[in-house]
Amino acid sequence: MVVTLGIFAGSILFFYSFYFVRIIRGNPESFEGELLQALANWMVQKGSKVRGHLWMMLLLSFSLELLYFVLVFAVIKNLALLIFTGVFVLVEIYHLTSFGLSLRRFFRGDIKLKYLFNWRLERFIALIFYTHSLLVLVSIIVY
Repeated sequence: MVVTLGIFAGSILFFYSFYFVRIIRGNPESFEGELLQALANWMVQKGSKVRGHLWMMLLLSFSLELLYFVLVFAVIKNLALLIFTGVFVLVEIYHLTSFGLSLRRFFRGDIKLKYLFNWRLERFIALIFYTHSLLVLVSIIVY
């Protein structure tokens, strides 16, 4: 379980590092614009299959995050990190729920693609995920 959690945390740290650097440097908007443009291009390419794919990605994201958090609670013994993880779980539930609602509104035609993401919340989640995964890796190595 420790190795699996280490792989999860290392992967999260690696993938979020690109966004983290942009946020810290103060120019995440260009990166977010690139992501949104890539999503738009992908949606045009996939056509009618987009709805199912996006809902499956949200479900996959939820499942992977659930596994990650379960592993953290099973492996980590640091009380402060466990409390931080508990608070983070609550924030992530809010995040995924609000994104799911936005996705539903988007597919009903109530909002445009550019409003699908709450970028302030996305940045906050990216900062927390990066920090949390780093702390998990340090905790695994040190303890």
